[in-house]
Amino acid sequence: MPKNGSRIRNFKNSEHFEHDDRTHSGNTRRVSFKPGTHKGKKWNKPMMLLDDADIDMTGSVGPHMRHKGSFRGRGGRLISPAPMSGRGPMRKRLNPGSLPWYQIIIPYGAKHPKDVILRSLLSFVSPDVFIPHYYKTNGNAAVFYVDEFKLAEKLLHADRKIVMSDGFKLMIIVRNAVPNVVVDADMKEKMKLTMAKRYNPATKALDLTKFHADPDLTEIFCALFRPVIMLAAIDIIAENIPDLEALNLNDNKLHGIDHLKALPNKLRNLKILYLGDNRIPFLGSLDSMKSLPLVELYLKGNPLVNRFQDHEIYISDVRKKFPKLVKLDGVELPPAIGFDVQDNCALPPRQQSFLVDPAGQNLVREFLTQYYAIYDGESRQQLLEAYHEHATMSLAANYLTNDSRNSPTLRLNSYISNSRNIIRITERESRRRYLRAGKLQVVSFLSDLPKTTHDLMGCAVDLLVFTPSMIVLTMNGLYKETTTNGNPMRSFHRTFVIVPNAGGGFCIINDMLYVTNTTKEQEEKAFAAALPVEAAPAPAPPAAPPPRPRRKTPRRRR
Repeated sequence: MPKNGSRIRNFKNSEHFEHDDRTHSGNTRRVSFKPGTHKGKKWNKPMMLLDDADIDMTGSVGPHMRHKGSFRGRGGRLISPAPMSGRGPMRKRLNPGSLPWYQIIIPYGAKHPKDVILRSLLSFVSPDVFIPHYYKTNGNAAVFYVDEFKLAEKLLHADRKIVMSDGFKLMIIVRNAVPNVVVDADMKEKMKLTMAKRYNPATKALDLTKFHADPDLTEIFCALFRPVIMLAAIDIIAENIPDLEALNLNDNKLHGIDHLKALPNKLRNLKILYLGDNRIPFLGSLDSMKSLPLVELYLKGNPLVNRFQDHEIYISDVRKKFPKLVKLDGVELPPAIGFDVQDNCALPPRQQSFLVDPAGQNLVREFLTQYYAIYDGESRQQLLEAYHEHATMSLAANYLTNDSRNSPTLRLNSYISNSRNIIRITERESRRRYLRAGKLQVVSFLSDLPKTTHDLMGCAVDLLVFTPSMIVLTMNGLYKETTTNGNPMRSFHRTFVIVPNAGGGFCIINDMLYVTNTTKEQEEKAFAAALPVEAAPAPAPPAAPPPRPRRKTPRRRR
């Protein structure tokens, strides 16, 4: 006789299901009815109680709606549980798991042949088709796995809706679960034999597409998205085919691929890698494989591709990780923009200054000496003669680190408020306001900047263009603010574009100044006694640079 208050239990893998349920009248269910115990009250409907061996076959409530206690109406009367909504019983739901595997449990499934059960399930989910991975019986229950959420959800909705030939209603339990696996010598041997038939020695290519679904691996769980299995597969490949050049890992449910960092060390000749139709969420997940010399990569079908709204940015970001890439997602890429030099070429020796034409050295030194003698003096108004009538000037400033903002002596308040940083200032009219046009505006703006003293002996000057019609020079160095508390030191980069003046000589047509904080190494070397720098500054050229001499063509002997 069943006990009062007994609860319905959820099925476990290890339980045997001895109880049966038939729809025809030849069988009766083991139920008991207990009359009410309240005085003066009569039960309109009996309450059905089940003991631990009974199974609820009503199908009206799922496991998520079972409560420990009973529902009571007015006056404390026990009633049946009410549906959660006004449209009848709530439909069972299945939440997608982090791992794309789902366990299907069919209580009493062992009483029916495997092909009969699978044929009934396939008929219900038609036209979809599923592969029952690792089908086995556990006591009286049949258990298998599917690797797609859509099919797992359809199988869940088939619960108690399939009537077998003997009237038995198939119960179906679906839950998120991954088969257990132990990578032993026997499993590695099976993996090795399966890989052998998938290897093409002519192209040195190994195809591991949907590896877990291979017919030779139906007896074991061999999903490559499990790190322990993937690492075992890489070891097998490195041991037997170390010169592998192409590897196909499409459709293996890969999501976290940090364990693939072993590829660059063990498969150094790998040039082609397919990772399509997986679950890789971010492009940064590929960082562990950046040292692979890949020329072809396939990522289509992964969530990371959908994160890019601009396909060109997607290609650019992938190429930053794999610079030698010539084919992406099956499409040939245009040649990358770069320098046509050998990978192992030696760089030229380092020099403090560069001169495109040694003839301009004295002229540039003289110009810069005169310019900064005025700039570092008491008044900068005399610089009006150094600028063109339609000269333009811009200032940009930025901090080296966020820590610089917290120190009063390191703050760039005098510069940040006037900074024309075109990455930060995107509105066209604002960009125009931060650009000083005309020599009056330029000199007035320069006069408002803090007074300075420049370390000209420590500056690096590059003469990039030196022609009779234009001179372009850049300089990097340090200066000290002389009227600011603490006399902070700044690092600067400046570009001058110089053109001939109508009245003779030269003047500045464009001036670009960038200011930032100094490093400790720069401060230690600042204003140290040193010899004049080769190709050092030189200002206000009094006359046009001399024309370059022409080479004499030797006469041909008759």
